[in-house]
Amino acid sequence: MNSESGMARWFPSEWGSRRAWLESAHLAARVLRRDVAQAKPQQIRQAIELASRLNPGPWGGEFQERFEPNWQGAEVTWKEHKEGTVIWVHGGAFAFGSPRVYRAAAVHLARVTRCRIVLPRYRLAPDHVFPLAHNDVFLAIKSVIEERGPVVLIGDSAGGNLAMGALMKWMGERLPTGQILGLGLLSPWCDLRVDAASIRNNMIAHSPFSHEDSMEYSKQYLAGHTPNDPLVSPLLHKSFSSWPNVYLEWSLDEFLAPDVQALHRRLVEDNVPVKMRTEPEAVHGWQLLPDFLPEARRSSENLGSWIRSRQELQLT
Repeated sequence: MNSESGMARWFPSEWGSRRAWLESAHLAARVLRRDVAQAKPQQIRQAIELASRLNPGPWGGEFQERFEPNWQGAEVTWKEHKEGTVIWVHGGAFAFGSPRVYRAAAVHLARVTRCRIVLPRYRLAPDHVFPLAHNDVFLAIKSVIEERGPVVLIGDSAGGNLAMGALMKWMGERLPTGQILGLGLLSPWCDLRVDAASIRNNMIAHSPFSHEDSMEYSKQYLAGHTPNDPLVSPLLHKSFSSWPNVYLEWSLDEFLAPDVQALHRRLVEDNVPVKMRTEPEAVHGWQLLPDFLPEARRSSENLGSWIRSRQELQLT
């Protein structure tokens, strides 16, 4: 099923009349999960995994599990694959998500870019805590670059946090900066402090998670480690001046918007080349549903165009 197929017709996503319905649905989801079902992260994780199997993405994409000595995950390619590698670090509040959950979105991105999309698997909280996820992602990035050469690195939500942390470590170890052609950040969770602007503003109407959830999940992952560490709160990084070209996307109405806007200001102040893109009203994580949401297909096309520009620059 291609990206403009029947599914999308049944899920119109121009907000208007749908907005009140979505806000009510998210409120119901929060109440059911926390107060009625009292679901644990492991149970939510399993439900997300099962639901993702219903949407493998458009026909023409290939999903292959990878079990390497230094990393695990998956590779997604399109039937007309060309050269180029993108590493996509999945989100999920450090507690959810997997390469399989991201299969459909990765197939769409592979179709747009004709690049290989690598989805690293990392250990999840609360079973595994800081710095294990950060270490897993960094080792995966390093291994893939050794195998494939330069990459474009992207991450969404908590995956954006991990991608930024990996870039900090990469640069801190003085590894070749030219191996990371660009950093794509989709609604990155860039401040884990309890007094972060996103927590204070509590913009949860368009999220199935509340600010209490955010604090709970960050606390579970940090397990006592200070959230003032720039490695886990990249917004606090001292200087971004030597960072590669950045693609930064968020919804103006999502609960992480205040922190992402602050990150954008920091990047601009430090003279980092930034391509900024916003959606006026979209739920957090909308980029994962290009088979259903027009705004997700717009995101895939725009991100794909930026990725192609970074890959082409490498070849010139």
